[in-house]
Amino acid sequence: MKKLILTLLLIPMLTWGQNKTVRGVVTDGSDPLPGVNIIEKGTTNGVTTDFNGNYEIVVASTAILEFSYIGFKMQEITVGNESTINIAMEENTQQLEGVEVTGFAGVVGRARKRTESVQSIPESITALNAEGIENNGINNVTNFAKLVPNMKLNSSQSAGVNFLTVRGIPQIRNADAPVAFVIDGVTIPDPSLLNQELFDLALIEVVKGPQGALYGKNAIGGAINIYSKEPVNTQKNTLTLGYGNANALLTQFVSSGALKKDKLFYRLSTQFRNFDGLLTNEFDNEKVDFERNFNIRGQLIARFSPKFKASATLQFIDVAAGAARYSVNPTGNIFVDGFPGGVLNPNPEKGNNVINHDEPGKSDVSNAFGNLSMEYTPGKVKIQSITSYNYVDRSLSGDLDFTPFDDFTQGETAETKTFNQELRLNNVGSNGKVNWSAGGFYQDIEKPFFQDGLSRDFDLNELFYGVAADVVNTTTTFAFFGFVDYKLTDKLTAAVGFRYDNDTFKQQDNLFEETSERSNNIVQPKASLSYQATENALIYANYGRGYRTGGFNPAATDRFNRSFEDELTDNFELGFKTSMWDNRFILNGSAFYTDFTNQQQYIFDLNTFYAGNYNYDKSKIIGFEFDAKLRLSKFLDVLANYGFVDSEITDGGTTGGADGTATDLSAFNGKKTPFVPVNNFNIGLESNIALTETVDFNANVNLNSTGKTYWDELNQDGFTTDAYQLLDARASVSFDNIKVTIWGNNILDKQYYTEYIPGSLFGGFDDFGWRGRPATYGASFAVSF
Repeated sequence: MKKLILTLLLIPMLTWGQNKTVRGVVTDGSDPLPGVNIIEKGTTNGVTTDFNGNYEIVVASTAILEFSYIGFKMQEITVGNESTINIAMEENTQQLEGVEVTGFAGVVGRARKRTESVQSIPESITALNAEGIENNGINNVTNFAKLVPNMKLNSSQSAGVNFLTVRGIPQIRNADAPVAFVIDGVTIPDPSLLNQELFDLALIEVVKGPQGALYGKNAIGGAINIYSKEPVNTQKNTLTLGYGNANALLTQFVSSGALKKDKLFYRLSTQFRNFDGLLTNEFDNEKVDFERNFNIRGQLIARFSPKFKASATLQFIDVAAGAARYSVNPTGNIFVDGFPGGVLNPNPEKGNNVINHDEPGKSDVSNAFGNLSMEYTPGKVKIQSITSYNYVDRSLSGDLDFTPFDDFTQGETAETKTFNQELRLNNVGSNGKVNWSAGGFYQDIEKPFFQDGLSRDFDLNELFYGVAADVVNTTTTFAFFGFVDYKLTDKLTAAVGFRYDNDTFKQQDNLFEETSERSNNIVQPKASLSYQATENALIYANYGRGYRTGGFNPAATDRFNRSFEDELTDNFELGFKTSMWDNRFILNGSAFYTDFTNQQQYIFDLNTFYAGNYNYDKSKIIGFEFDAKLRLSKFLDVLANYGFVDSEITDGGTTGGADGTATDLSAFNGKKTPFVPVNNFNIGLESNIALTETVDFNANVNLNSTGKTYWDELNQDGFTTDAYQLLDARASVSFDNIKVTIWGNNILDKQYYTEYIPGSLFGGFDDFGWRGRPATYGASFAVSF
């Protein structure tokens, strides 16, 4: 009996001793290859390389690894004593030149904080790896959002003021986005950076539905993950020069390689963009939509041992752009009365999109960012520490009446100082049976905000300077989280997760010499059940709770209270993912319902010149979306997606109370939520042709449609914008180390508005519209050496 017990105790130890963790990078000879399948021969144990070509697998020391990828020869490598195995795949020329049409290569993502095929994740995800990013000319989240059903990003007022809408949940002015925005594993809390210039990327993905269990507060509608390319041993430099209309200049330089082979790597990425503008201010005949953008990013990666890796990133961004370029009375509407029940009187003489300001608008955004990430894998657990500091400085000045009369001007400065520390633990090599992650998070944010302006006293005909806001907001967050998915059977997988956040908010109001403080204790649970009905069909059901923080207003007025409440959502989703015809046809879809409590809305009170937020008591969102890819032939792909949302205010509640009475918002009951397009779709064609052994051709064209949008809570016909479509196209030829590209955006020169502000919302004298960018086009030349 003693021998039997001793044997049973020794078996796990002997088994552990026979297993080892193998990691490495897979390339095509120079660049990393994402989505390569790596299988321990003779078993079901396998992994997929991530968007930077990295892999990590626990195998027997006697194992043979099989590396396979579409268009490349399969390779078999015996592990032996090696802990690091880097592979350069070799193209399969027979397969590339054959007439057989291959399916789509699998796209990998990090939606659940680990590398997985997008088709295997029970979430609604749109993702592009490096090749897709380059082929589609993705250089900001606005361009990426065109390819995502039920997602829209617009910018207006000034550089750094963004409005993201996802699945019927909008972002309001000067407030947090409805998604977690994550770059290289670091949460970026300042919405000013949401639409920053993007380049030299390995992955961009959006996962929709509440993601607070994995990403924390404000991930009420989902998360956007962005990962930069990592350096490898191969030395490579790329210089890109471009030019377009409106003197659109582009200079980009990327250098990457190993300072010490297999040990120390670097990557330096720099970019400068200039755009002189296409929209003219009639008052001074100057362009108002100009923008200049400089970005530099440096990265060092050190692999101290097979178990320990560290990386450090520094980035600096500087943006100078136009601001406050609203058109007055763009639709010709005139109204009487104001919030919340303005009466519309249509004017038969429609507006003419004229921008006519006496005060030139200017804005600036600068950002300094540093990140240190360390990974240690002692065995079957990976320990990761991410430390970061982020500083943002934003300012704007310009007209406030948006007319050639010297009546009102505006000025604004804002800063954000953020320190993040996250500690995360993940399992490694469970053969897919159990996957888990857990950790803790600390964040400290300080946000000074100052707003002022000049106004005219018409009786005295004098200008007066006034301060509208002078506050310092601080937020301190402590959180811990956990997530696990478990294969109940070969086909059925259950996942549960949660995150506990303790948030302390404090506002120091220098204008009113008042300090306000409050704390939140929020639990965000998440659960999902997925069923692999066939090898190529996945069905899933999800539940998640979302949480976006509230805050303080500068004062209590008739239109908002001294504070506004946190938003909470309960979201339910049913979805499917399928691939057919040997992966030549992929169709994914989902339907969702969201119960929304305390949805936030922004308003500017012209009577007091204070801006603030208020809440609707209850809202609901019902919607669905589809995403399809079809490879018609070896040279032609058809891509399409469609999203629909019905976002409705069910109980407006009350707001305000400066005089002791509250403003009744029941007039909004049953109305559509403002700023939410009722639908959107994208239809695209893409062609990839190998003209010769060394010359490749790629082209794509995309028609993107944004549906009808309501801009006020009463849904008046004059305060809506109809659906509009934008046509973009791009083509490139690459040979050896040179690539030439021509491109055009909004090539039909469609006139449209990305924001429309009914004057009745704030008691103004007229309506205002923010015009979208006219047709832009250009060409670029890239050389690698």
